[in-house]
Amino acid sequence: MTVHRDFNLSEFLWYKIGGKTRFLIDVQNKQDLKDAFDFIKKEKVKNIFFLGFGSNLIFSDNYFDGVVIRFVVPKKEATILVKENVVEALAGVDLDDVIQFAFIHKLLGLEWAGGLPGTVGAAIRGNVGAFGGEIKDSVKEVEVAEIQGSKLKFKKLKRFELKFSYRDSLVKKKKMIVLSAQFRLKPTDFEGIRKANQTYLNNKEYRKRRHPLELPNCGSVFKNVTEKENVKKVLEIFPDIKDKVKRDWHGKVSMGYLIKRLDFSEFQIGQAQVSPKHCNFIVNLGGAKSSDVLAIIEKIQEKFQELFGFTPEVEPEIVS
Repeated sequence: MTVHRDFNLSEFLWYKIGGKTRFLIDVQNKQDLKDAFDFIKKEKVKNIFFLGFGSNLIFSDNYFDGVVIRFVVPKKEATILVKENVVEALAGVDLDDVIQFAFIHKLLGLEWAGGLPGTVGAAIRGNVGAFGGEIKDSVKEVEVAEIQGSKLKFKKLKRFELKFSYRDSLVKKKKMIVLSAQFRLKPTDFEGIRKANQTYLNNKEYRKRRHPLELPNCGSVFKNVTEKENVKKVLEIFPDIKDKVKRDWHGKVSMGYLIKRLDFSEFQIGQAQVSPKHCNFIVNLGGAKSSDVLAIIEKIQEKFQELFGFTPEVEPEIVS
């Protein structure tokens, strides 16, 4: 466990946005987390926030009078092979590293996530997904810590107990802390790994080509439109995209497409801008404030409410 005092969060958060926190505590494992809570109790701190890379997060520019606990990767045995086709990784491990570990052991199932920024803990928490895959499809078991007063209760949850849904999970709803996760993957041969690696590389290249990775961002700002009632409302206004919804978006409606069609491409407040490269990204052009980002989000939500009669849901977590 390492404690940093009055740490400027914008120095390491993916978005390069965020004020100072009273304490930043780096932890690697269960014992570190126990020690961190002993420290929190001693310092009588009430506000606690957990994060990995902070890649799907909009953190306030205001002073955070509390503790931010960051999961960092241990130097040894952060990812292990539990059984022939079961991989276990600690919460702070980069999801991309788990994919590479799986390839080394001739295992398939996570290659769709090639290039997704984030840790194992964050991936579980938000049930990350892309290209038709979701992390829930490979999860076997997750060890979590639940805060009960000033104490931590540790337990293991099976996949069905995690109540995964679109970009959501029990971990997120109950504000649990992921400590580690086990993934049940599929054994394959050299040819299978070659094809999986090509999928992985293609997805990474797609992100590089289509997403504004050259600028700080928080990933997709809005969840795609998935509720049937809201999809219907969109199609009433834009009936010409009916085939795209069925063929390209698997019954959902792409928020990037809608935001662009509503002429928000390059819309800017302060140093925050709707990316012309992918309109469901709000990029930091340099020195953007969380208030700039939130103001753009509000403008887009107001337009959706006015035109379609519903408010799109924000995907990253907002810490005010």
